[in-house]
Amino acid sequence: MAYIKDMRSLAAFYFSGTGNTRYCVLRLLERLSKEYKAEVFDISEKRDFSKSLSSADLILIAFPIYGSAPPYPMREFFKKYEKLFSGKDVVILETQYFFSGDGAASLGRAIEKAGGRVIAAEHINMPNNLADSEVFQIKNGEALKQTLEKANRRIDKFAKDILGGKGRRRGFSPLSHAVGYFCQRKYFRKGEAEKRKKLSIDKTRCVGCGLCAKHCPVQNLKKEGDEIVPAGKCALCYRCVNLCPKKAITIVGKAPPKDQYRGLR
Repeated sequence: MAYIKDMRSLAAFYFSGTGNTRYCVLRLLERLSKEYKAEVFDISEKRDFSKSLSSADLILIAFPIYGSAPPYPMREFFKKYEKLFSGKDVVILETQYFFSGDGAASLGRAIEKAGGRVIAAEHINMPNNLADSEVFQIKNGEALKQTLEKANRRIDKFAKDILGGKGRRRGFSPLSHAVGYFCQRKYFRKGEAEKRKKLSIDKTRCVGCGLCAKHCPVQNLKKEGDEIVPAGKCALCYRCVNLCPKKAITIVGKAPPKDQYRGLR
C-alpha cells in the first residue's frame, strides 16, 4: 500500500459532541501533516461538502459511537454524500468510552457497499461525558491524564501505520461484528428514536440563557422567550448537558448531573 504516501490531499469530516472526537482528529492530522495537506470539517456546519469529498485523495471520517452505532448526524451525512465515496480511500476513527465491538465497521461496511475502500480503522478510548448517568464517573483535569496519554499513543501509532501503509481495520472481524450487534446495537437502535425525544429541561433550574440552543449541533433546542424548547431530534451528544451553567438538562438519566464534563474543545 505504498501508494498512500503519494496522496497529496486529505479531507477530514467529524462529528463531536463534547470535544473528544475533535481532539483525536486534530492530533491525527498533525501527525499526518508531513505527508498530507489536510482540510478538516465539522459536519454540523451548514455547508455543501461535495467539492471537498470529490477532490480528496484520502477521506477521514471520525465520530463518537453510541450503542455501537454512529451518531445520527454522521449517518445522515453519509446518506447525503454516499455516492461521492465510490472509488475513494477512507480512514475511519471512532471514539468510545469503553468498547463498541465493530464501531468503526458499523459505518465502514456502508462505505464499502457504496464503492469506497476502508484502508484503516481505529477505536480510541476517551473520557466519559454522560454527566446525567449514575453508572459512569465524570473526570476532568489531572484525573484524565492517564486516559489521554493512552489515547495519544494510540492515535500516534495509527498515524504511523497509515503513513507506513499498514493500517489496521479494527472492528471489521466477524467476532467484532457479533459483539457490536448483539451486545449493543440491536438494542440501542430499537429505542434510539425514543431516546432522541427524551431530553428534559428542569424549568426550576433553567434561567433561559440560551447557551444550550446556541451550541446544539443539530438545532434541537430553541429559545422561545425565557424558555428552551426541545424539538425531539436530539443527537445524544451531551454537549448541552455538560454546558448548562445550572445543570438543568438531562437526556438518559433522571437526576440532574452532579458533575459535568468540561470537554476537550
